[in-house]
Amino acid sequence: MFSLVIDASSMIGSYTERFTVPDFAITAGKARCEALEVLRRELVDAKFLNHLTMLRTQALLGVASDLLGQMSDGRFGFADSFDIVSRNSGVAHPPNLLSGGEKIQASLALALALAELHSRSGPALGSLFLDEGFAALDTTALDSALEVLRSQANGNRLVMVISHLHAVAEAVDDVLLVERTPAGSSARWLTPAQRDELAQADLVSGLQALAR
Repeated sequence: MFSLVIDASSMIGSYTERFTVPDFAITAGKARCEALEVLRRELVDAKFLNHLTMLRTQALLGVASDLLGQMSDGRFGFADSFDIVSRNSGVAHPPNLLSGGEKIQASLALALALAELHSRSGPALGSLFLDEGFAALDTTALDSALEVLRSQANGNRLVMVISHLHAVAEAVDDVLLVERTPAGSSARWLTPAQRDELAQADLVSGLQALAR
């Protein structure tokens, strides 16, 4: 009879050595599991959307602060809470403390920032329509706002401004003049010469009013 004797104790020792997991691997695995558990808790719909909204809002305020700084000669920017920061003092205050012209600048900065962010993360925004309140701006602030608008109207983007100020018409390339008549409203495109004549008439009218 042929017999086979197996030393089971030596086999157990051999398999134990072969499948021993180093301590550092166990530690790394636990850390990975803990990180995945944190993600599992945080990546629920409400928390994840809130996180994305916060990042988007920060990006919006960053772009809007740059634009507001350009329009206000470096005086103002936006805080994280949408308050207005006076850059000279670093003090933040509610938007309702701004003057009428400063509110227009802040609103315009936010509108342009929204358009800019949309173009960065989605289809390019080909046109932007602004029904503005430029009449509340003084000459310097108006020039700054129009300069920012000109910088936005580049490439394939069209910026259209609805305004009753002829000074705004002087600053844009194409002017569609809408006039009210007894028979209704009429609209016509102005030539560059007609546009300049319109702005000049406003200037003369203003000087005559001052002379009185």
